Amino acid sequence: MADPVQPATAGRQVRRVGIAGLGRYVPEKVLTNQDLEKLVDTSDEWIVQRTGIRERRIAADDQFTSTLAIEAAKQALDDAGMKGEELELVLCATVTGDQPFPSTACRLGLELGAKNAGGFDIAGACSGFVFASQVAINMVASGAYSKVLVVGAEVLSRILDYQDRNTCVLFGDGAGAAIYTPLEVAKRGEFIGGSISMEGGAEDILAQPGGGSRFPASPESIEKRLHFMKMGGTKVFRFAVRVFAGLVRKVVEQYGADEIGVIIPHQVNQRIIESAMEQVDLPMDLVFSNIDRYGNTSAASVPIALREAYDAGRMEKGKLVLMPAFGAGMAWGHLLLRW
Repeated sequence: MADPVQPATAGRQVRRVGIAGLGRYVPEKVLTNQDLEKLVDTSDEWIVQRTGIRERRIAADDQFTSTLAIEAAKQALDDAGMKGEELELVLCATVTGDQPFPSTACRLGLELGAKNAGGFDIAGACSGFVFASQVAINMVASGAYSKVLVVGAEVLSRILDYQDRNTCVLFGDGAGAAIYTPLEVAKRGEFIGGSISMEGGAEDILAQPGGGSRFPASPESIEKRLHFMKMGGTKVFRFAVRVFAGLVRKVVEQYGADEIGVIIPHQVNQRIIESAMEQVDLPMDLVFSNIDRYGNTSAASVPIALREAYDAGRMEKGKLVLMPAFGAGMAWGHLLLRW
């Protein structure tokens, strides 16, 4: 019998991992609820009451997912006091890459001068940054790499149907980034736990049906508007509340509520966040939310909020930073850091 394949960590000491730099970028153009009133049958009151969103950012015509990602990555590099050529791996979490292939990470590496790095994209939708971060963290912990950039970036406005009020009011564009290194280099945000989960058979609840091998581009797919995002709102709401509450509850059971300094969830819907926090009987004061200004930016949501929470002084030294995420797939997971 042949010897089994050894895991990448075999023979290596597992290293403690932290965050060396954080960055975020949102486009200048603001699309308000009042602007949307002119496009679809909706109102500012209807949107705010059901979602908590008041405005969102929209990429300019000459901006792409890589454009936003590069700006967020540059801020993270500055924060880390690092140059692009020091990066060893670049991961881009996105479902709206510049093109189906090559990966948007390749464009980031080129523009950032990361000539010594490899890279690839991770299509985890709203959970993308959380998933990609755990890939990066395990790469650093294993000793395979020491400086890994993770960017969550989306230009969702390019796949929204502005005839569908159930989806076009929810989403916006943006990018956020984090650089993971050994903890002695990072000196903040130590990774202490995380999860990646999925629920098969629910892929039609939130999806962009057209453009892949199942529904390739054709006159019929265009006529049926399959290249736009589709969503079953009620099912998503129930799923997100259940999963969000479950992720928070597990952390509370393991560490205690007093250990949590801030919860930075995927910015999906303010009502979902409030309903989940009510289920776990924790105050909304623990939550950092910016959904009123940006809407749901999918993979960019958590890292944008992470950087803004950091800038706002919400990170308490020694306390836990919990980042739950959930979305298309249906797939979900979390990151847990001790600041």
